Amino acid sequence: MRIPKLLRRLKRFTADESGSYTVELVLMLPVLCLTIFTMLTFIDAYRAKVHALRVTYAVGDMLSRAQFPVTHQTITGLAEVFDELAIGAHNTSIRVTSIMWDESNDTHLLVWSDSARAGSPTPPPQPINDTTLPDIIHTLPNLANGDSVIVVESWLYYKPPFDIGFGDRTFEHLEVVSPRFIPVLRYETEGVTG
Repeated sequence: MRIPKLLRRLKRFTADESGSYTVELVLMLPVLCLTIFTMLTFIDAYRAKVHALRVTYAVGDMLSRAQFPVTHQTITGLAEVFDELAIGAHNTSIRVTSIMWDESNDTHLLVWSDSARAGSPTPPPQPINDTTLPDIIHTLPNLANGDSVIVVESWLYYKPPFDIGFGDRTFEHLEVVSPRFIPVLRYETEGVTG
Protein backbone atom coordinates (compact mmCIF):
# COMPACT_ATOMS: atom_id res chain seq x y z
CA MET A 1 0.00 0.00 0.00
CA ARG A 2 2.81 2.40 0.73
CA ILE A 3 4.73 1.47 -2.38
CA PRO A 4 2.18 2.90 -4.87
CA LYS A 5 2.13 6.14 -2.90
CA LEU A 6 5.91 6.28 -3.00
CA LEU A 7 5.92 5.53 -6.73
CA ARG A 8 3.41 8.33 -7.34
CA ARG A 9 5.58 10.79 -5.46
CA LEU A 10 8.65 9.62 -7.34
CA LYS A 11 6.80 10.00 -10.65
CA ARG A 12 5.65 13.46 -9.70
CA PHE A 13 9.21 14.43 -8.66
CA THR A 14 10.73 13.25 -11.96
CA ALA A 15 8.03 15.05 -13.97
CA ASP A 16 8.55 18.32 -12.08
CA GLU A 17 10.51 20.73 -14.23
CA SER A 18 10.62 23.66 -11.86
CA GLY A 19 14.01 24.58 -10.51
CA SER A 20 16.29 27.36 -9.49
CA TYR A 21 18.95 28.68 -11.84
CA THR A 22 21.02 29.81 -8.90
CA VAL A 23 21.16 26.35 -7.33
CA GLU A 24 21.92 24.71 -10.67
CA LEU A 25 24.65 27.27 -11.35
CA VAL A 26 26.23 26.71 -7.93
CA LEU A 27 26.20 22.96 -8.54
CA MET A 28 27.55 23.01 -12.09
CA LEU A 29 29.95 25.99 -12.17
CA PRO A 30 32.80 24.25 -10.28
CA VAL A 31 32.55 21.22 -12.55
CA LEU A 32 32.51 23.43 -15.63
CA CYS A 33 35.52 25.47 -14.44
CA LEU A 34 37.49 22.33 -13.55
CA THR A 35 36.74 20.87 -16.98
CA ILE A 36 37.85 24.04 -18.77
CA PHE A 37 41.07 24.36 -16.73
CA THR A 38 41.86 20.69 -17.26
CA MET A 39 41.34 20.98 -21.00
CA LEU A 40 43.47 24.13 -21.20
CA THR A 41 46.28 22.47 -19.23
CA PHE A 42 46.33 19.35 -21.41
CA ILE A 43 46.12 21.38 -24.62
CA ASP A 44 49.00 23.61 -23.45
CA ALA A 45 51.12 20.58 -22.48
CA TYR A 46 50.47 18.90 -25.82
CA ARG A 47 51.29 22.09 -27.70
CA ALA A 48 54.57 22.56 -25.78
CA LYS A 49 55.57 18.91 -26.33
CA VAL A 50 54.84 18.93 -30.07
CA HIS A 51 56.52 22.29 -30.54
CA ALA A 52 59.64 21.09 -28.69
CA LEU A 53 59.74 18.07 -31.01
CA ARG A 54 59.55 20.33 -34.07
CA VAL A 55 62.33 22.55 -32.75
CA THR A 56 64.44 19.43 -32.08
CA TYR A 57 63.96 18.47 -35.74
CA ALA A 58 64.99 21.98 -36.79
CA VAL A 59 68.18 21.84 -34.69
CA GLY A 60 69.00 18.41 -36.13
CA ASP A 61 68.40 19.69 -39.64
CA MET A 62 70.73 22.66 -39.06
CA LEU A 63 73.46 20.33 -37.81
CA SER A 64 72.98 17.91 -40.71
CA ARG A 65 73.71 20.76 -43.13
CA ALA A 66 76.90 21.86 -41.35
CA GLN A 67 80.00 21.61 -43.53
CA PHE A 68 82.59 22.64 -40.96
CA PRO A 69 83.44 21.33 -37.50
CA VAL A 70 81.14 22.59 -34.76
CA THR A 71 82.35 24.14 -31.51
CA HIS A 72 80.95 24.46 -28.01
CA GLN A 73 79.74 27.94 -28.99
CA THR A 74 77.78 26.36 -31.84
CA ILE A 75 76.07 23.93 -29.45
CA THR A 76 75.40 26.75 -26.94
CA GLY A 77 73.96 28.87 -29.74
CA LEU A 78 71.69 25.99 -30.81
CA ALA A 79 70.59 25.60 -27.18
CA GLU A 80 69.67 29.29 -27.15
CA VAL A 81 67.78 28.87 -30.43
CA PHE A 82 65.93 25.88 -28.94
CA ASP A 83 65.13 27.85 -25.78
CA GLU A 84 63.90 30.82 -27.79
CA LEU A 85 61.72 28.76 -30.11
CA ALA A 86 60.27 26.51 -27.40
CA ILE A 87 56.84 27.66 -26.28
CA GLY A 88 56.65 29.24 -22.83
CA ALA A 89 59.22 30.21 -20.24
CA HIS A 90 60.47 26.69 -19.53
CA ASN A 91 64.01 25.51 -18.88
CA THR A 92 65.46 23.71 -21.87
CA SER A 93 68.65 21.84 -22.69
CA ILE A 94 70.11 19.91 -25.60
CA ARG A 95 72.80 17.28 -26.11
CA VAL A 96 74.39 16.61 -29.49
CA THR A 97 76.39 13.45 -30.18
CA SER A 98 78.20 12.27 -33.30
CA ILE A 99 78.50 8.49 -33.68
CA MET A 100 80.14 6.27 -36.34
CA TRP A 101 79.72 2.59 -37.15
CA ASP A 102 82.90 0.48 -37.36
CA GLU A 103 81.96 -2.75 -39.09
CA SER A 104 85.39 -4.38 -38.71
CA ASN A 105 85.06 -4.21 -34.91
CA ASP A 106 81.25 -4.51 -34.99
CA THR A 107 80.83 -1.49 -32.75
CA HIS A 108 79.59 2.09 -32.61
CA LEU A 109 82.32 4.67 -32.10
CA LEU A 110 81.72 7.89 -30.21
CA VAL A 111 83.16 10.73 -32.28
CA TRP A 112 82.17 13.53 -29.87
CA SER A 113 79.37 14.72 -27.62
CA ASP A 114 78.49 18.08 -26.11
CA SER A 115 75.55 19.53 -24.23
CA ALA A 116 74.28 22.98 -23.34
CA ARG A 117 71.46 24.63 -21.46
CA ALA A 118 70.14 28.11 -22.11
CA GLY A 119 68.36 30.39 -19.71
CA SER A 120 69.02 28.40 -16.56
CA PRO A 121 71.80 28.40 -13.98
CA THR A 122 71.57 24.62 -13.50
CA PRO A 123 74.19 22.61 -15.38
CA PRO A 124 73.28 20.88 -18.65
CA PRO A 125 73.06 17.09 -18.93
CA GLN A 126 76.38 15.30 -19.12
CA PRO A 127 77.74 14.66 -22.63
CA ILE A 128 77.69 11.04 -23.77
CA ASN A 129 80.91 9.14 -23.11
CA ASP A 130 82.06 5.60 -23.90
CA THR A 131 80.34 4.22 -20.79
CA THR A 132 76.99 5.90 -21.45
CA LEU A 133 77.04 5.31 -25.23
CA PRO A 134 75.25 1.91 -24.95
CA ASP A 135 72.26 3.73 -23.42
CA ILE A 136 71.38 5.32 -26.77
CA ILE A 137 72.61 2.62 -29.18
CA HIS A 138 69.13 1.04 -29.36
CA THR A 139 67.76 4.30 -30.85
CA LEU A 140 70.17 4.27 -33.80
CA PRO A 141 69.31 2.90 -37.23
CA ASN A 142 71.46 0.24 -38.91
CA LEU A 143 74.52 1.89 -40.41
CA ALA A 144 76.90 0.86 -43.17
CA ASN A 145 80.62 0.69 -42.47
CA GLY A 146 81.99 4.18 -41.88
CA ASP A 147 78.57 5.84 -41.80
CA SER A 148 77.90 8.38 -39.10
CA VAL A 149 74.85 9.92 -37.50
CA ILE A 150 74.15 12.97 -35.38
CA VAL A 151 71.97 12.33 -32.32
CA VAL A 152 70.14 15.41 -31.05
CA GLU A 153 68.47 15.05 -27.65
CA SER A 154 66.35 17.80 -26.14
CA TRP A 155 64.67 18.35 -22.80
CA LEU A 156 61.90 20.80 -22.02
CA TYR A 157 61.03 21.14 -18.34
CA TYR A 158 57.31 21.92 -18.43
CA LYS A 159 55.30 23.61 -15.67
CA PRO A 160 51.53 23.59 -16.32
CA PRO A 161 49.61 26.89 -16.18
CA PHE A 162 47.05 25.50 -13.70
CA ASP A 163 47.60 23.12 -10.81
CA ILE A 164 45.10 20.36 -11.57
CA GLY A 165 47.25 17.45 -10.41
CA PHE A 166 49.08 17.15 -13.74
CA GLY A 167 52.38 18.14 -12.13
CA ASP A 168 55.62 19.37 -13.64
CA ARG A 169 56.91 17.26 -16.53
CA THR A 170 60.06 16.83 -18.55
CA PHE A 171 59.45 16.32 -22.26
CA GLU A 172 62.36 14.47 -23.84
CA HIS A 173 62.93 14.13 -27.57
CA LEU A 174 65.61 12.33 -29.55
CA GLU A 175 66.29 12.74 -33.25
CA VAL A 176 68.85 10.92 -35.36
CA VAL A 177 70.03 12.56 -38.58
CA SER A 178 72.81 11.88 -41.05
CA PRO A 179 75.24 14.57 -42.14
CA ARG A 180 74.25 15.69 -45.64
CA PHE A 181 77.41 17.13 -47.15
CA ILE A 182 80.26 15.60 -45.15
CA PRO A 183 80.92 12.02 -43.99
CA VAL A 184 81.27 12.85 -40.27
CA LEU A 185 80.34 15.97 -38.32
CA ARG A 186 83.49 16.91 -36.40
CA TYR A 187 83.96 18.92 -33.22
CA GLU A 188 86.63 21.56 -32.75
CA THR A 189 87.95 22.66 -29.39
CA GLU A 190 90.75 25.23 -29.17
CA GLY A 191 92.22 24.38 -32.56
CA VAL A 192 91.95 20.58 -32.06
CA THR A 193 89.40 18.83 -34.26
CA GLY A 194 87.89 15.60 -32.98
